Amino acid sequence: MAFRIRAKSEDQTVRVALRPGRNVIGSDPSCDIRLSHPTVSRRHAAITQQADGFQVEDLGSRNGTLLRSRRIDQAAVEPGDIFVIGRVVLCLEEIAADDLEVGIALPEDEEVEAPLVVRSGGDTTQIFSPLDRFVLDFLPPLLELLRADVGRVRFAQQLGSGLFEALAPAAAVEVVEVGSSRGVLFSAEHSAGMPENGHWLDMQAGSCLVRVLFPSRTSALSYRPIVRSAALLLSLAGRARTAEEPTSIAAVARGERPQPASVVEEVQRIYDEAERVARGDVGVLIYGESGTGKEVLARYLHAVSPRAEGPMVAINCASLPRDLLEAELFGVERGVATGVEARAGRFEQADGGTIFLDEIGDMALETQAKILRVLQEQHVFRLGGHTPRPALARVIAATNRPIPEMLGAGTFRTDLYHRIATWEVELPPLRRRRADIPNLSAYFLSREARRFGIRASGISRAALRLLTNYHWPGNIRQLRNEVARAVLFLEDGELLDTERMSTAIRGTNTSSSNSLEAIVESAERAEIVAALEACGGDTAATARRLEVSRATLYRRIKHLGVPLPKAGSKKAEAGS
Repeated sequence: MAFRIRAKSEDQTVRVALRPGRNVIGSDPSCDIRLSHPTVSRRHAAITQQADGFQVEDLGSRNGTLLRSRRIDQAAVEPGDIFVIGRVVLCLEEIAADDLEVGIALPEDEEVEAPLVVRSGGDTTQIFSPLDRFVLDFLPPLLELLRADVGRVRFAQQLGSGLFEALAPAAAVEVVEVGSSRGVLFSAEHSAGMPENGHWLDMQAGSCLVRVLFPSRTSALSYRPIVRSAALLLSLAGRARTAEEPTSIAAVARGERPQPASVVEEVQRIYDEAERVARGDVGVLIYGESGTGKEVLARYLHAVSPRAEGPMVAINCASLPRDLLEAELFGVERGVATGVEARAGRFEQADGGTIFLDEIGDMALETQAKILRVLQEQHVFRLGGHTPRPALARVIAATNRPIPEMLGAGTFRTDLYHRIATWEVELPPLRRRRADIPNLSAYFLSREARRFGIRASGISRAALRLLTNYHWPGNIRQLRNEVARAVLFLEDGELLDTERMSTAIRGTNTSSSNSLEAIVESAERAEIVAALEACGGDTAATARRLEVSRATLYRRIKHLGVPLPKAGSKKAEAGS
């Protein structure tokens, strides 16, 4: 186990791991735990880990150190105890050691669009063995990445993806920077799970460690040269970063696959086939659970097709009742109803491009018949109109419903099915592509952190294990939303750990009123209410009394649900 301090002030929460021995807490940059708060002295207090527990001592601070509402000079504390320095509430926490260790790192010196995958040529290289595949398919692009000097984190993710795809017997691949806050730079394991008697082959070059799990020690030894070479290549990455050398890998990446590119063979095969199908005009029907990326695949098919310069129009067929859906699909003429103006439908808008009909399995039979007519005649009549309008669009449809069963039940037209389902494909749910979860999580974390203007250092090993093991009924969409929610609770430079995960992911009940968050917020709410009452509802005076800005006061009032002073109060009006 490990220990850390969680410190909560009015506007932020800071979490700092404790080092063995004495940890000084204060506002000075030289302190082990730095708290930038006006009520915290430069060297305010210290917490020391001893053989029999922890000791907190005040270092002669201006505002004192309180434990159980009493000012102390020195006292013993245990995990779970809360003490206060100035106006900052601290809690000593005991956590799993791997929740402090980086499970996957985000680069600090470059903007990460995705931990991309260096993919094999497939139809241009004949593969005889994993060694051939690595040397012929993956080594040249990796050398190009070294020449471009894309940085060690980005290179590690490319290297890990290449090993994961090339070394067929391997059950898992990890790329680690030893002795660094970055920790694990790449992690993936096959959905079949870890072999019971597996053997980890670890090869290190400098601070770079490449780990590959093989079914047996014998098989591991046979791949030793490849893993050793990979570690040596990684140790060369990120050395020269010069202004003259490009940092983009667009010139060496093969294809513009959606990011982050998958390391799962099933998904890679789907996109390989999609690349070929896109060259023609055949209909495509995509099956998959909600959130598996059906629209992402549809947009990729459009982007690599000859129709890429044309429009890509999408509509969810399950989101509208029949009459409104038909108006959206086919358009309406002016005067068809009182106050209705003429507008083009989605088929008309998609002329020369692609139309994506999502959840087509929820469409009424009458609407199906009208769509079939549009596909056959390649033009459309707006509702209430008599003039044909061009509607030559490629149809890509998607559904999470069993169309073959619906054909037998007569709830889906056979003639429309044969028109739109020349190429049928099923996208696997996220629980069948667990090897992609680390890269997807890192991608979403990087994107959401940039969106909110903070820097996230990465994901802890423990959090990564929770994310990888969860069953994800909402698939990639749920993972994206989970990471987006967790980022809201991150401070700049922090690691995404298990504490930021939702109750569903952790499988524990975090709603207890005895949690630190509940205790701190209850105390804060009581202080604000008392201050408002003492100041007669004058928010400006209340902010001065609490030594916070009015903006901070209003933000905390809103967050804590504190009722605002009544508008009729003169003091409230004066402070509003």
